Amino acid sequence: MADGSKLDRRDFLRATIAGAVTTALAACGGTAGQANRSRTATTGAPTKPATSGQTQPTQTTAAPSQGPPPTAQPTIVTDVRYIKGASYSGKLAESPQLAAQVKAGKLPPVEKRLPEHPYVLPHKWMKPGKYGGTMNWICTDSSDWSTTHLVQESLYGHSPLRWLADGHEIGPGLAESWEANDDLSVWTLHFRKGLRWSDGKPWTVDDMLFWYEDEVGTPELNESPPQELWSGKGHPVKMNKVDDYTLELRYDSPTPLTADYACAWVKRGIGPGWMQCKHYMQQFHIKYNKKLNPKKWTSLYWSKADWTVNPDNPTMTGWKLKQYKKGQYSVWERNPYYWCIDRWGHQLPFIDGIVMTNVQDPQVMRLNIQQGKADFALGALIGLGLSDVSSLKSGRAASELDVIYWDSGSGTGSGYFFNYDYRDPKYRKLFRNPKFRQALSLAFDREVLRKTVYYNQAETTTGTMSPKSIEYHVGQGPQVYAQWRDSFKQHDPERATRMLDELGLKDVNGDGWRELPDGSKLRITLDYDSSYVGSSDSVKTDEQIAKGWQAVGINANLNPVSPTGLADQWAAGKLMSKADFGGTEVSDGANCLVYPQWLISNDNGHWAPLEGQWFQLQGTPEIKKELNVAPYKRHPPRMAPEKGGPIERLWKLYAQTRTEPDFMKRTRLVWEIMKIHVQEGPFFTGVIGNYPVPVVVRKGLMNVPGRDDLALHGFTNPWVIPAPATYDPEGWFWDNPEEHS
Repeated sequence: MADGSKLDRRDFLRATIAGAVTTALAACGGTAGQANRSRTATTGAPTKPATSGQTQPTQTTAAPSQGPPPTAQPTIVTDVRYIKGASYSGKLAESPQLAAQVKAGKLPPVEKRLPEHPYVLPHKWMKPGKYGGTMNWICTDSSDWSTTHLVQESLYGHSPLRWLADGHEIGPGLAESWEANDDLSVWTLHFRKGLRWSDGKPWTVDDMLFWYEDEVGTPELNESPPQELWSGKGHPVKMNKVDDYTLELRYDSPTPLTADYACAWVKRGIGPGWMQCKHYMQQFHIKYNKKLNPKKWTSLYWSKADWTVNPDNPTMTGWKLKQYKKGQYSVWERNPYYWCIDRWGHQLPFIDGIVMTNVQDPQVMRLNIQQGKADFALGALIGLGLSDVSSLKSGRAASELDVIYWDSGSGTGSGYFFNYDYRDPKYRKLFRNPKFRQALSLAFDREVLRKTVYYNQAETTTGTMSPKSIEYHVGQGPQVYAQWRDSFKQHDPERATRMLDELGLKDVNGDGWRELPDGSKLRITLDYDSSYVGSSDSVKTDEQIAKGWQAVGINANLNPVSPTGLADQWAAGKLMSKADFGGTEVSDGANCLVYPQWLISNDNGHWAPLEGQWFQLQGTPEIKKELNVAPYKRHPPRMAPEKGGPIERLWKLYAQTRTEPDFMKRTRLVWEIMKIHVQEGPFFTGVIGNYPVPVVVRKGLMNVPGRDDLALHGFTNPWVIPAPATYDPEGWFWDNPEEHS
């Protein structure tokens, strides 16, 4: 999650989601298909969603401290508490701050501000809270993205459905129930009646249709439809308004992961929007306001649409933006119309507001935390690692901070991958040879890194999708995971040496370094983003990897690359490798199909960028342009996958997953994809899987879950599962609120 790339929402959509439109053709003649999560730990549950009239019992079993979570069969459940209306006990209660406004006639009573059936936080670790106080958060970001977006990405209020149990369960959100037909091609979402935006105006399905039809559907606004709203055949969904609180999503083929996508990321965040406040935003849309300048209205629209910098734009989250000073801080205040309560009837949030401070020097940020100038900090969001724990604990008496741990869910830790589409043909041939990648994976010592960088935590790995992915916890899943994890993780320099010799990489001139088969120099660079805030531990990792390669005769060196233009260089095949993955790691989500880019490289930011760009343009007029131009000179650079090669086969299997409604059949297809990674990979190479992430919590901040409170001990690293949003900061409170005003 602490990925040094600060993306705005439209850039994120274009970079990682646009390829969904072309999935059918990406199958290269196979069945159509593309995907992003849902699971319940209910053995033997059906593989299709329950209808609103069905009751699917859910049972979440805490994972043991060692090894994978328990076997679970996924299902999508309807939360019957809300359908039956028995969702909380006692009378509704509200903040004294709001009660005073009600008494003064400035606000309606709490009963009028909440929907008929409020969402009730289901977490067992939560207890009744107290109102009041402020939370101080902290970040470090020279680009200023984090000043507002790290709060935004921590709030789940815009999501139709919500991840529970660290992503292995789906619960209600803005929608209190949902169902699908037998082949999962038609989904119906039933939203809570009486929902209101933060300005008190009604929220209805019209706000979703405005986003889809007038924002996504307006070419001038250049917003790509998200992948969950494309069918496996490459056609957009039809959104039908049944009534103000009922929305039908009708696809032309089965779309089994629709519910997963409805709770993936946070909506109106870096993930897809799913809604826009129509009554506010229509004044900035030329369809509704003909007085707007036809040449300038789009820039005005986007400046007003971002509710993280525009406090006038209403929100559905627990806190709304009050004040923002670019590069310095943002201030958030209570939303009086927030639609969630606890089990005792308290309208949330408990805490009055949040202040996010941007300290642009990472080391000064760390010092501020040690001095107690932050009340909460999730290491995965701001680049705090295990190496910071000692200094954080040493100042604990002065700072009154505790350090707890949540699992990262990472499938790799720090690592690297080669550019499968590197522009130099001699190196490209080498990088595409699995024996070369396997040899280099065997050449460095992961145990040294586990001890020195990860403090003997977690397990060494070749590099896999997240160990928490559901595909590893059903049927043959544990065996598939172990096979991938262990395939090339051992330190075996002798075997690596033999494999390199077999490739014709030998020291011909006696200088101690291997040459390419034609006798030319062989130099490998580990290219990494020089601005990544977590780079100190990452550089240690890169140095150890390079040391292992040097020991088997590979002339390898670290190469810090300025973030300016780095993405373009990678996409054009100009960079040899990505070390530390730019800080993103491989931590996909609750299943491997929610964010499949690591699995199949279907965009231009992962291990096969030119082929990923080809994938994204299939089905569009651009794919037929410049076919007589060399792949690296096309606009954008792109190339078709090799016929019968691993990428073509990965894409065909992936295409089938998108339209397969049966969970186990879909899972077996994912296992087939993983076998290609084992036999012809590693396409990305990791070091450590599922290491713990430090979480800084001020003493007296209550209802923040500990590791053992969480179903899978936490899942912090993917944006797809938006921690801490999944743990509902709106339910946190101060034991002595008056001390935190």
